[in-house]
Amino acid sequence: MANLFSEIRIKNIDLKNRILMPPLAVRNPEKSGFVNDIVIDYYSKMSGLGMGLVITENVFVSPESKVMPNQLLLSDDKFVEGHKKLVDAVHKNGARVAVEINHAGANLFDIPELKTMLANKEEGDFVVDDEGDVREPLNSIKEKDLSKRDIIGIVESFGKAAKRAIDAGYDMVEIHAAHGFLINQFLSPFINKRSDEYGGSLANRMRILIEIIEDVRHKIGETPIIVRFPVSDNPPQFTFYPDGLKPEDGLKVAREISVKGVDMIDISGGYSGSRPKELKEIEGYYVPYSSALKEVINVPVNVTGGIRTPEFANYVIKSGKADTVGIGRALLADKEWIAGAEKILT
Repeated sequence: MANLFSEIRIKNIDLKNRILMPPLAVRNPEKSGFVNDIVIDYYSKMSGLGMGLVITENVFVSPESKVMPNQLLLSDDKFVEGHKKLVDAVHKNGARVAVEINHAGANLFDIPELKTMLANKEEGDFVVDDEGDVREPLNSIKEKDLSKRDIIGIVESFGKAAKRAIDAGYDMVEIHAAHGFLINQFLSPFINKRSDEYGGSLANRMRILIEIIEDVRHKIGETPIIVRFPVSDNPPQFTFYPDGLKPEDGLKVAREISVKGVDMIDISGGYSGSRPKELKEIEGYYVPYSSALKEVINVPVNVTGGIRTPEFANYVIKSGKADTVGIGRALLADKEWIAGAEKILT
C-alpha cells in the first residue's frame, strides 16, 4: 500500500515521494519578468526540504497576461536562460520541478484569488508604467473583447511558453485552469456568456482548455502535462457562486482532459480560490473533490489545500483519496515538516 514516502511515476518521470510543493510566489521586487538571484535562492532553499516535486509560482505566457508586474514570464526566448538556472538549483537538491503556466484573463480586480493581495497593495502595484510595457487589461472574455483570433493567439502562447520551459529543462508543465483566471473564466457558466463555439454548452466552455492541452502536447512531446483544475467554482462545504461550475460538470471536464493527453490533475479551487477564509479550520478541504475524481479517471491526482499534518497527508495517500499531496503553507511555517513526517511515518 502506498504511503506519503512511496515513490510514484508520473508518465515517464519518477518522484522520490508523494509530497509536492505547490505554487508559492516569491516576493520579488523586480518587474522585468526574468528569473533573478532572489528567485533562484528561494527555490534552491525550498527544494532542499525533501519534497519529490516542486511546482513553480505561475509563470505567464505573455506580458499582457500577467496579474502583477513583478511576476515571471516565459513569453520570449530571452527568459529561458534564467529558468535553466532555477531548474538546475532544484535538480541539485534531488527534486523534480514543473513550471506552472498561466494567463490571468479578464477583470483582474474581480478575481477573488486577488482580494487578499489587493487588501495589502495599492492598485498602482498592478499597473506598470515602465517604458516598454504593452499590457492592456482584458475587460471580459465576450466576443467583443476577445475575438477568435485572440483566442488562437492565447492558445499558441501557452504552447510556445511550454516549449521554452522544456528548453529550460523543466520535468513537467502545469497548465493553470483554476482560481478564476482565464481558463477558469471560460469553464464557468456565470462568467462565460459567449454565444460562439467557446460558450454555452459545457463542451464549448472547455474548448479552449482542450485546445491549449493539444497545442502544449504538440510542442513538448512526451513531457508530462499537469492541469491545475477546479472540480467546481465552489468548495465542497460552501456555495459562494450558485451559478458557477458544478461538481458534476467539473468531473466531466476532468474525464475529458484525462484522455486528451493530460498526465496528472492537480485539484484546487475554482472561483472560490485556493484558500477561502471560510475553510481555514478544515484540514484538506478539497480532498472530497480529489476522492470523487479518483473514482472516474485513471491518471494520478494531486490535492492541495489546508493539509497541515503528516498524519492527515499520509491518510489521504493510504486511503486512495489522492496520489500526491501539495504541502504549501505548512512548509513555509515549518521548514522541518518533511523531515519530521519521515521520522513519524517510516
